[in-house]
Amino acid sequence: MSRLNFIDRLQTGEVLVMDGATGSELQRRGVDVDKGSVEGKLGVWSAAANLDAPDVVRAIHEDYLNAGAEIIISNNFYTSRKMMEVIGRQDQWEEYTRRGGEVACQARDAINPDAYVAGGIAPPEHKCNLYEQFVEQGRVLAAAGVDFMLAEYMAGDSVMDNPISDCVTAVDACAESGLPVILGVCKVSERGTMYDGSSFDALVSALEGHPVVAICLMCSYPQDITGSLPRLRDAYSGPVGAYAHLEYNENPKFGSSADESFFTLGQGDYTPERYADVAVGWKEMGAQIIGGCCATTPDHIRAVRAAVKP
Repeated sequence: MSRLNFIDRLQTGEVLVMDGATGSELQRRGVDVDKGSVEGKLGVWSAAANLDAPDVVRAIHEDYLNAGAEIIISNNFYTSRKMMEVIGRQDQWEEYTRRGGEVACQARDAINPDAYVAGGIAPPEHKCNLYEQFVEQGRVLAAAGVDFMLAEYMAGDSVMDNPISDCVTAVDACAESGLPVILGVCKVSERGTMYDGSSFDALVSALEGHPVVAICLMCSYPQDITGSLPRLRDAYSGPVGAYAHLEYNENPKFGSSADESFFTLGQGDYTPERYADVAVGWKEMGAQIIGGCCATTPDHIRAVRAAVKP
């Protein structure tokens, strides 16, 4: 497959459109994402769908590609050994991880072979050896054919020592795959700080000399990313990106009904058009990777593509 290197494209200043939500989109399409969930606590979320509903996972990837996404994220958010233990399938973590990468690559090859697949993995919710978890998932995803690693949902809580050191650990572990690494930092604030109040200057300083090729702000409300993106841009000289979440249920009742699950099926005030307007603002702030997180849809990404790459 002959494609332009995505790092080269970022270095020229090009904006690349990323996909939107997978987990909430699976929910919207009727797939059970509540496995292992208890009152107020997320279980394996979208992970089980890689074997339970692979056709739906692939259809979601294809819909985002058809909407104009140039990067899609594999459905591997919680396919780690530690998270699959929540539903007693820890011995199958490698199969769930591999299928997530394979399905995304198959969708890319069928719809737009020039697009890229990010191997997206997140830290387990439970204490673990973070480095080991990311290394083993990264190696499986690299073998499945993903183009780069995306260590996402980082710095929202601490799995090991503290949020910033977790980010460094995740970057180094993902780099063991031999692929480029992008870092996704979640739960940023409108004040321009990380979840625990740390500054982006501190994050970037800690990452100096470590193999990260871009930093994205993600899984935060649009206004929070808008408040934090300039601070990140000032602190970091490399490519930056943004993908926000929209409305979600503050008091989920897992296992009852779609209306009471983690993400609501509507997007509040953020229609695709309004979200695209916000995305234009991020582009003006220097964002080069722009997509959507929880509760965004292919319609949101179609609107973003039209707005930031007219």
